[in-house]
Amino acid sequence: MKLSQRLLSAALSCAFIGSAVSSQAAFADDVQSTETVLSDIYDTTESAESKEKIEEAAAQATEAEAEDAVTQTSQTETEQMTAALDAVTAFAEAVTEPPLNVFSIYNAHQGYMERLKNSENLYRRAEGIDVSEWQHDVDWQKVKNAGIDFAIIRAGYGKMLNQKDPYFDTNVQQAQALGIDTGTYWYSYATTVEAAQQEAEVCYEVIKNYDFTYPVYFDIEDACQSKLSTAEVSAIIETFCTYLEEKGYHVGIYSYVNFLNTKVYSSLLDKYDVWVANFHVPVPNYSSDYGMWQYSDSGTVDGINGVVDLNHAYVNYPFVTSPKTYDPAKYPNSTSEPEYPQVEVDRGIANGIDVSAWQNSIDWGKVKEDGVDYAIIRAGYGKLLSQEDPYFDKNMKAAEEAGLGRGVYWYSYATTPEAAKQEAETCLQVIKGYKLEYPVYFDVEDSVIAKLSTAEVSAITDAFCQTVEKEGYFVGITSYTNFLNTKLDSSIFKKYAVWVAHYNVNRPSFNKSYGMWQYTSTGSVNGINGNVDRDYLYVDYPSIIKDVHLNGY
Repeated sequence: MKLSQRLLSAALSCAFIGSAVSSQAAFADDVQSTETVLSDIYDTTESAESKEKIEEAAAQATEAEAEDAVTQTSQTETEQMTAALDAVTAFAEAVTEPPLNVFSIYNAHQGYMERLKNSENLYRRAEGIDVSEWQHDVDWQKVKNAGIDFAIIRAGYGKMLNQKDPYFDTNVQQAQALGIDTGTYWYSYATTVEAAQQEAEVCYEVIKNYDFTYPVYFDIEDACQSKLSTAEVSAIIETFCTYLEEKGYHVGIYSYVNFLNTKVYSSLLDKYDVWVANFHVPVPNYSSDYGMWQYSDSGTVDGINGVVDLNHAYVNYPFVTSPKTYDPAKYPNSTSEPEYPQVEVDRGIANGIDVSAWQNSIDWGKVKEDGVDYAIIRAGYGKLLSQEDPYFDKNMKAAEEAGLGRGVYWYSYATTPEAAKQEAETCLQVIKGYKLEYPVYFDVEDSVIAKLSTAEVSAITDAFCQTVEKEGYFVGITSYTNFLNTKLDSSIFKKYAVWVAHYNVNRPSFNKSYGMWQYTSTGSVNGINGNVDRDYLYVDYPSIIKDVHLNGY
């Protein structure tokens, strides 16, 4: 949706209430277009800067020098690499479903946690730090006296043994001698599963003589990895974590919010413990489960010169890692319920529903009386006119008579831009003659589309939206968060409105701006038999659409 500067100014004068969300509206072809991205309270701008950024150049140089010294690979290493590649091939062949359930392997971690879930000791709030050589000499007695419960200590980085953190042994030994709980992390530069396997093997060599009461974390956040696809990143994580898990360690993943939201399959985030980094916010902008939150990279603790990362832990890891030897007297205040920081749900500026033939006949008068302000009504699906939703006309007319604002959506099965254009043309025939106060949404989520690449899905989405937009409609896209985060190029979100679906959370884990949130698929509304999708609105679309004379106005 493209708006000229003049039209955008007019729209903004009366359109935006509360949260402002990225939006641009289609107008006549002769209007000069300008991309406009508006700030949003949900628009997280977590930096991709690594907490290891100071050492990055030195680390890569050291690794390159070490590799130059290696002239051949031993037969044993070759056999190990072949086995690793075979495992990765099997993994790749298993990836046939959308990212929500992509790994067809036994979820050992979830099964383990399931056996512990009813314990009164599963959760405990604890305060910790994470350190590396950049903190130099640490006075661990002062650290303990300062109230620090645990420390996650860097073991090293990269895939060479000489990349071991020079302070690792000293830090682990001194911290453990004082009764401070410890875990460790390995900073990764791996861009292939082969490199991840090497990193895992080197990490094990470094840590194998130590026991830890907190997880071994795979720190994946480097700029070289942000350029990889979600599938590639997930395969790298799986390779590293599986190896360490098979060695008997409780394994976790560390990264910043945006990376976790966009570069890791949700099935992996469910499988392994998550340590999330998000600074200068009251709660992490991360809606999936996490056991630890790195909330500051500029903390101060007695015993450490300079700044240090600070962390809150919510899972009682000493119990999880060693339930048989766990001493509850050493860990008071453990509970059976987590004490995560809570965020208040932003219910936006209006309440809506979205409906289709699946809701059958609707009493729209009762819907209006129940406090619903607007409805997004399915126009149809596919590319044939016969696929118009059989309740579309009835719903549109009855909703208008009841005084509800209306928008529409078209469910897609398109796997090529040509098919998407056909769907758009069919959609235009169906909705012709109606005035719409809300956008025309392209519903892109089907499993046949989820198997395509990001470039392919983005081209399909753009083809549909451009076709509808040229006819004078305000256009948007809708899907679930994981699809939006992993299957669409960010340029798409600058051009079209976003309606995001994410259930059972206090806010969506979508890392860009959005104008509407479908927060449940099991809502109830008077006048509708059975469940119905419920939505919160954050952008005053009716004002924008009417001001710039779109959607029949």
